[in-house]
Formats: sequence, structure tokens, C-alpha cells
Amino acid sequence: MGAKIIAVLETMWDWRQQTSSAGYKQAPRHFKINPRNFSGRRLYRIAGPDANLLVTNACRELVGSASQHGKPDPAWLRENLDLLMPFDVLLVCGKVAQATYAQTGFVFDRTVLMMHPAARTWTNAMLDEAAANVQALVAQGAAV
Repeated sequence: MGAKIIAVLETMWDWRQQTSSAGYKQAPRHFKINPRNFSGRRLYRIAGPDANLLVTNACRELVGSASQHGKPDPAWLRENLDLLMPFDVLLVCGKVAQATYAQTGFVFDRTVLMMHPAARTWTNAMLDEAAANVQALVAQGAAV
């Protein structure tokens, strides 16, 4: 297993009620994202195929569709990050996640603020550059 990389997204979409039917009333504190869905594919491309990639959300609510949004919860996000420590790199994805993260008081020197992985403005060159930056941070952490 490779480096432990945490990605912070905004809100969990309860696709086909799979999360709620598994007994969750709110988003799980962290989860492995599906490497075959759109965001998952891009996150694994950035983190690397061997990464131990876990995702947490800025909002604790489960929503019923991709167009819905939860309420950002800095205290909940902070608890999740504390529970996930130690990790090698933190990816904070999108404006809502970044604004919520900024309110947590959590400080980690290998943090990357980036667009949401589903953003339409990513190019292959940008994804490759993000992946190279993450791998450099992983190497930096291994050297400490």
C-alpha cells in the first residue's frame, strides 16, 4: 500500500440510497472512493494508483442528488482529520471544502488546495502537474 492521502470533498451524494441503506444517517466520517466514478478516477490519477486514498467531507449530511448540498461543518471536518492522522498528503478539493477547512484550525504542511476533481476545467496537463506535486509532497514527508 502506498502513501496515505486524504481528500476533502464537499457533500456525499447518497447515490441510489446505497449509503443510507447501509445504515448511515449521515455521511461516514471517511470512506474509500470508487476508483471507477468520475471524481474517484481523477483523485486516483492525482494520488497515484497505489495510494491509500480516503475521502472525508466538509458537510456531514447525505444528500439525494448531485445538485443538492449539505451545510458545511468545520468542527465535524476537524474531528475527521484528527481521526485520520497520521497521513502523508491532504487534498482539499473545491471552494466549499477549502472554506470549511480554513475554519477548522487544522494545520498540515503537506496540504494541496485544488479544484474539485469533477470540475470541468481540469486538463490532462493540469492533472499530471497535480499528480507530480502530490508525489513530491509524499517524498518530502518520507524524508522527514
